[in-house]
Amino acid sequence: MRLMIMSPDSGYADGLAKNLQSAGFGTDIFTTLDDANEALTASNYSLVLLDSTSGDGVYSVWWQARCRCRRHDGDEFLVLIANCQEERIAALEAGADDSVTRDVSPRELVARVRTIMRRPRIRSAEQHQFSDLTLCTATREVRVGNLELTLQRRETLILESLMRRRGHVVPRSGLEHDVYGAQAEYCPNSLEVRVSRIRRQLAKARSLVTIESVRGVGYRLAARLDKDMGLTQSQELTA
Repeated sequence: MRLMIMSPDSGYADGLAKNLQSAGFGTDIFTTLDDANEALTASNYSLVLLDSTSGDGVYSVWWQARCRCRRHDGDEFLVLIANCQEERIAALEAGADDSVTRDVSPRELVARVRTIMRRPRIRSAEQHQFSDLTLCTATREVRVGNLELTLQRRETLILESLMRRRGHVVPRSGLEHDVYGAQAEYCPNSLEVRVSRIRRQLAKARSLVTIESVRGVGYRLAARLDKDMGLTQSQELTA
């Protein structure tokens, strides 16, 4: 699971990231609201940690708007870093999942994040499903009907990202983020290699689902026109 840290103070954000990474969480840091909004649109985050102690009030407006829209479109948890107890209470009353002060100890912060991540998500299904393809979010098993596919961890992440946005084109950058993270280094063609392997697994299992390439944009899940034809090639689309 990946966490977003949003703070205009890069030094402070680096310290938060280091502590959370030591506890096993993947983290991405964003120092501007525009970058954070773009990342939230293109990628999946389990939790957003927002530092509202700097700035001129635009961060408070941003996170309150995020609280409203995530009721319909998103399911990430939100933790607000506030200046004082009164601000923490106001944040909780306004819809934050938790709130801490800026001087919270690393151990307490990690404990709070872990506690939040154990909470049930009202909007999150136990599994994603598209046609005959299912992915269990708890066990990470991927099945075509009753047949379990043998996929590597990052291949499962690719499928989960596509299934979360089924019916829509997922930009290549969004897939790469969900699989590798925002700052990770990886081979330029590694995504194509993994997508090709997933396609072969789906075709081998005679799934009704394949992954279409949208040239110059990204990928999307699609249902095959005829299962019995044994199609193995994805349809190449122009942007």
